[in-house]
Parts: sequence; C-alpha cells; structure tokens
Amino acid sequence: MLHALLRPLLLAALAALPSAWAETAYPSKPVRFIAPVGPGSGGDSITRFVAERAATLLGQPTFVENKPGSDQTIAAQALLAAPADGYSVLLVSPGSMVINPIVFKELAYDVRDLLPLVGAARANVALVTSPGSKFGSIAELLAAARRAPGTVSLANYGTTYRLGGLALQQQAQVRFNEVPYKGASQMLTDVIGGTLDAALTDMGGALPLIRSGKLRALAVASQQRLAELPDVPTLRESGLPDFDLTIWVGFAISAKTPAPIAQKLESVLMQVVAQPEFAAMATRSANMEIMGQNSREFSAQIARDTQRYRALAQGLDLGR
Repeated sequence: MLHALLRPLLLAALAALPSAWAETAYPSKPVRFIAPVGPGSGGDSITRFVAERAATLLGQPTFVENKPGSDQTIAAQALLAAPADGYSVLLVSPGSMVINPIVFKELAYDVRDLLPLVGAARANVALVTSPGSKFGSIAELLAAARRAPGTVSLANYGTTYRLGGLALQQQAQVRFNEVPYKGASQMLTDVIGGTLDAALTDMGGALPLIRSGKLRALAVASQQRLAELPDVPTLRESGLPDFDLTIWVGFAISAKTPAPIAQKLESVLMQVVAQPEFAAMATRSANMEIMGQNSREFSAQIARDTQRYRALAQGLDLGR
C-alpha cells in the first residue's frame, strides 16, 4: 500500500530532475545577446561590452546578434522565438518596452512575455545637423520650420525618437518633414552629407562625430547642459521647458525563463554594470549615465515611463 502511494510522488520527482539539472548546469553553451540596433550605435556598444564581461562571469562564451529594424520588433520576436532557457538576452529600451505597446494596436509581440532583468544606463539625446548647415542655432531651425511648414527635414529612427520628434513639433508649434530611418548609422551619414537638415539621435553615435567636427549639435534634450558640450544649449532653455525625452537601455529575457536561471542572469548582469569599466565605457562611447537597476527596480521604471508616454501619445493622438 505504501509503495502504491509513493510511486506517483517518485515518478513526479524523477520527471523534474532534467529541468532541475538544466537549471543547475546553466549555462552549458554560448549565450546570445540580441541588439535591436545596428553596429556603431550607443546601444550596440553597451551590448558588446556587457556580453564580453558576462562571458567571464558565466564561464561560457557570448556573442552579439544585431537585428535592427521594424521599431525593434524583429529583435523582440527573435528573443521570443527562442527557447525560454536563458540563452538569449535582449537589449531593450523605451521603444520596445513602453512605446510600441502604446502606439501600435497590432504588435507582433506581447511585452508581457518579456521579463525586465537589469536597467543598465540612461542616454542623452541631441538634435544635430551638419557643420555646413544654414541653421546656426536651434532658434534658426525652428524659425525656418515655422515660415515654411514641412520644408525642414527632421530624421529619426524608432518609435521613441519619432514620438520625441512629434513632441518637439507640438511644443515648438512647427511642422517638420519627418524622415524615418531603420538605424542611426545611415541617418547620421545623411545628416553629415547634407541630405537631411537635422536629426534626433543618442549621443553614443553622435558624440564622436561632433568631437571630430563631422556633426554639429544644435541642442541637447537633457535637463542640464552636458559637460562634454558646455556651449550647446538644452531644449528646455531654448524655449521648450516641457520637453523630456528619456532614453534608457537595459536587458530582458523571456518571462517564461525558469526563476533560478533568470536570477543568475540578473546577478551576473548587475555585477557587470557595477564595474567601473562599464561606467567609463558608457560615458566615453555612449554618453550614458549608469542606472544599475535590478529586475524589480527596472520593472518599476518601465511602469512609470508607460504612464508618462501614454499621456504624451494621447495628447498627440498617436495611440492606435
């Protein structure tokens, strides 16, 4: 009788062994980091640094796959198409975690299927033009856009920057000719070449070009002037006191990932972003400030931003 009662429990315990063993043995093969941006951008630099340092802590190789385009949807789909086993990690931003679910009624992925793991860094944003541009200041750019609506081009990439561009137009009471791009690299090339009048972009890719004289910053979207660009005004002091474009990057995995694996990945990534070398790299290559948020803190950040961006999208009649 006792054997009959114990048999189902024993079978259940044996069935659970492979899963438990897999979690204990994690990782046993290379871990993929998916970047929804092209090579050379600030997000790409962050992903590559984190992947390289995580490899040492995980004891397994890591590699980066760049999957830009479709407002980060391609990258999110790539993560969710993979097994929920901790071997795929996605770089996320407000675009993928906050704005896409607000702006797009039909989205190819469900943000609830993504588990925010670590908030890594905050990025500064700049409005840039070419050195030979006829616009010597943000005031001149906006004045031209008011005189001839739709004739001054403003480029952006992804939903975050598109929303930022629309907010800029609303608050400045101007209308630009919006030019969307899949990524920052080609967009900045076209700004440098004079094909575009201006662009909103992260400082990661723009700062080296500004320093080398290939780009000129008209304004920055931070609350205060940047130490790296002390002569460049903020958009707030340029007559747009309510302009706030928050860009951050972090990492997420499938929400179905077993808890022990998720916790191990969270611990490893938190150790990486706490390294002084990470702060130095983020500042140098991407002009980012360290967040260092764990999964709980990062999830709370996303919830707050969702409320703020939803209100902005409704004001611009974007939710659809």
